[in-house]
Amino acid sequence: MKFGKSKTNVDTSPGRRRNQGDSHAERPSAADLSSRYAFRRNRTLTGSSSVHIASSNELNAELKSPRAHVHHLTNVRRRLLLYFTAVGAASLGLYILVSQLVAASAITLASLGPIPQADQSAYQSSIESYYAARPVERFRFLLDSQALLSHIQASRPEVRSIRIEPGATPGEASVVIAARQPIARWSIDGANRYVDGDGVVFSRNYFSDPELQIVDNSGLQAASSGLVASNRFLGFIGRVVAQSTKYGLAVETVAIPSLTTRQVAVTLAGQSTEYKLSVDRSAGNQVEDIERISRYLGAANTKPQYVDVRIAGKAFYK
Repeated sequence: MKFGKSKTNVDTSPGRRRNQGDSHAERPSAADLSSRYAFRRNRTLTGSSSVHIASSNELNAELKSPRAHVHHLTNVRRRLLLYFTAVGAASLGLYILVSQLVAASAITLASLGPIPQADQSAYQSSIESYYAARPVERFRFLLDSQALLSHIQASRPEVRSIRIEPGATPGEASVVIAARQPIARWSIDGANRYVDGDGVVFSRNYFSDPELQIVDNSGLQAASSGLVASNRFLGFIGRVVAQSTKYGLAVETVAIPSLTTRQVAVTLAGQSTEYKLSVDRSAGNQVEDIERISRYLGAANTKPQYVDVRIAGKAFYK
């Protein structure tokens, strides 16, 4: 009796074709897929309205739970607060920049109020020329006040100090100028020249003319001798008067002796003695010598015609 394999149900086709046939047979149809995955493929609602059921995409769902809704509102509030903070900071910074910007200047004199229009135009022209060279300093917090003062004093020596303050409107600056107060004056070529206690010579005086007037007995024409009208000479006289006040001495007259441009003769209030000084020696040292010799002469009850203090450490009188 022979036993063998039945060939009735045996598939003799190659394995690759047999596998392909099986895969085609098992592949679902389009209708089957549509019915099987209809909800998953076309769903538009995720999450749950129940607080007890969570979803992986709950915070991005169209239907949100109360907890997810609270989180969403919190995020919106945070974004709005951030936007408002950024806008407020930008507005504040812009306001500060505009308030610090100097686009126009209103010039006044300290303790004196408004100034004449001609002088105001001259000051504004000087200030604008400075800003033109340094435009970044139009912002007050970047301004070099000392450099601005030096620039103005180069053309307007009567300015003692300057102060920049906020103006009445944004972009406007109030420029407060302090003018020099003269202590002596000198009439030359029909015009007055003034000198203050720092020895600075200027022509524009906003105060009353000082009583102390320099008398020119040199006999030289100012036009022919630049030394007579030099700023150094007038500055020396100003320092002499200022130092005399410091030592308690009141200068009554100041004169330029005959045929000289490097000497000064001063007389003190209540005295007839004339003191001779030299512009080539320190004004402070000579005034100190005058104070000492004045005390000595007062103690000795001596009233000489003149005292010469031009040489350091020595005094000659007659």
